[in-house]
Amino acid sequence: MAFNRYELTASTLTLPSGVKLRRSRAREDIVLADGSVVSKGSLGGWVQSMYNLDQTGNSWIFDNGKSYHRARVSGSAIIRNEAAAFQQAMLYGNAILEHRAIAFGNCRILDTAVVRCDAQVFGFSIIYGAAKITGFSRAGGHTRIAGNVIISGRAILEGWARCLHRRIRTNLGPGRHARLRPGRWQRKDFRVCPDEKQCPCNQGCRDLRPDPHGK
Repeated sequence: MAFNRYELTASTLTLPSGVKLRRSRAREDIVLADGSVVSKGSLGGWVQSMYNLDQTGNSWIFDNGKSYHRARVSGSAIIRNEAAAFQQAMLYGNAILEHRAIAFGNCRILDTAVVRCDAQVFGFSIIYGAAKITGFSRAGGHTRIAGNVIISGRAILEGWARCLHRRIRTNLGPGRHARLRPGRWQRKDFRVCPDEKQCPCNQGCRDLRPDPHGK
């Protein structure tokens, strides 16, 4: 296991909130989970301190990705593009946060979960397994999303919503944003989409009909 994999450069970036970040730079070749290599001397993303990006493992921050406050990226997790983790968000395992997605609060993103596009994960949410959150979706509260679930469009998950390996119970009509409230369940390999006519996964939101048996 490598230690002191990267260093902080003199380049700084001051956020509108006044937080000052510094750009990272690899001190050695870093082999990522997908087999690609971050070459020695390559510039990485922005961090507030070395706490924000673990000095061990295979994690990395690319491009203008950011990790600050008490957020932490470890294991083989990756932040890229303009994505940002802040407050006390944690990414580990093989998690990916990319594009313009943000993770904040006390959320956790782990395993092979992916949060991308303009999605937001916050509160005490935990995203794990092979789950994917895309589009303008938001997962907050104590939400749990796992398995092969894909949350897309402008879906909103809040309270104690669960999207795991069970059938869904919700009320959803065409033209409405998908919204899962406390205690609702999502079955494996399903997608929550915003509109039956514009369903990005081509499955159709009509499949998200209430379970008459309440299971």
